[in-house]
Amino acid sequence: MYSFIEGLPPDVLGVLAEGKVTHADYRDRLIPKAEAMMRNGPIKVLAVVRNGLADYSVEAMWDDQTFGFRHWWDVSHMALVTDHAGMRTMAALFTPFSPAKIKVFALDELDAAKAWIAHPD
Repeated sequence: MYSFIEGLPPDVLGVLAEGKVTHADYRDRLIPKAEAMMRNGPIKVLAVVRNGLADYSVEAMWDDQTFGFRHWWDVSHMALVTDHAGMRTMAALFTPFSPAKIKVFALDELDAAKAWIAHPD
């Protein structure tokens, strides 16, 4: 399930993933909010992931990939906040190929991630 993190700059989409993430979460919540924000130009993303890869349905993983490719140039920066080793490894493998600047933080570094995503340069 996704919930949104409030209190961030208007160009930052803050997302908290915990529990089971489904296709409906992407279709009904995440994608509409992200695309609405992208109408004003590229956005930054703060993704706090408390769950692991096993908590994502196959359809949700597909949604994540297709959305990412469709909006390849629409995300300028991403702060991934997680303690899940698989997520951290995937981010490390993906980072060199992404046009977005990606930085990974541990869950206990959430305040540092918020500071970085608000002023990444």
